Amino acid sequence: MTRRTTIAALLALAVGSVAPALAQGPAHTHNPLADAPEGFFPPPLHPGGVTLHTHRLGEGVYALLSDKPPTDNAGFIVGDESVLVVDAHINPQMAQQIIDSVRRVTDKPIAFLVNTNYHGDHTFGNIAFPTSTTIIAHEATAAGMANHEVERQLMLQTVSGDTEALLGVELRLPDITFEDHLTINLGGRVVEVYHFGPGNTPGDTVVYEPATRTAWTGNLVISGSVPPMFETDAATYLKTITAFASELDVKTIIPGHGVPADGAEQLAIYQAYLGDLLTKVREQVREGHTLEQTLARVPLDDRWLPELGSPLSGIVPILRGFHRLNVKRTYDALVAKNNG
Repeated sequence: MTRRTTIAALLALAVGSVAPALAQGPAHTHNPLADAPEGFFPPPLHPGGVTLHTHRLGEGVYALLSDKPPTDNAGFIVGDESVLVVDAHINPQMAQQIIDSVRRVTDKPIAFLVNTNYHGDHTFGNIAFPTSTTIIAHEATAAGMANHEVERQLMLQTVSGDTEALLGVELRLPDITFEDHLTINLGGRVVEVYHFGPGNTPGDTVVYEPATRTAWTGNLVISGSVPPMFETDAATYLKTITAFASELDVKTIIPGHGVPADGAEQLAIYQAYLGDLLTKVREQVREGHTLEQTLARVPLDDRWLPELGSPLSGIVPILRGFHRLNVKRTYDALVAKNNG
């Protein structure tokens, strides 16, 4: 038994399991946004000039917040023996910012890195971490990472085609994967990792620190934004968010993009938006309207937009595009269900 599979065995819980990466699940081989409707725009994630600022949330618990939302946030948790990092950012240079932030706090080894989803802005920085760092991801996330060139092309759309933004990026897959839940002991501090179901991606992962009740949510929950349904629909997303809200008592959400949010409040907003969207699109399908008619009849209500002065208030056109994608995903799923 290798060192890494030994670690995997130690992490396994009764409610979940771990395995060598890519042991299950098909490789991601297509751009999930290729069929996005007119009006959808990829989010602007260029890392140029971005600084990650360290915010202490409690003893040994830190958020790394981008000073140029919606570029990515990250974070790290320090135990008595080791450190766990949440997400690796979009390139080795940004990942080095994460590593440097950890080193300004502690010299303990970065033993674990959790990728919250497969997109390159969360995983392309993997290559910068020491080989001694064990990378953990949901099995669907590992499968999505496997076709590196497809994801690179998708990421280029988010950085205006600037290949310099992806300089030095090489594929580094997770060392181990999990199915639904695992616990990591950093020495005197336990970190919980959950998959509640598909949301933005098939393998969306929540990293939860129980002492401070902090949850890093990746793309599953983005404060100030509607939930972007890149690969699911409103009914599926709602089920996932409801399971999340029911399972964990979250005080603070550190989203993959955006600013920290009150956990209960943000999850309630998502549940309300998803329920409202599902009801409206279901009504359109029941009345026999086409997709184009439904897109026109179900615009994004202003109540779901970020507040005036929010760091995300400047990307309202992109959020409207997210909503159009959400309408399409939900419409297609309902029609398929009716025809099945």
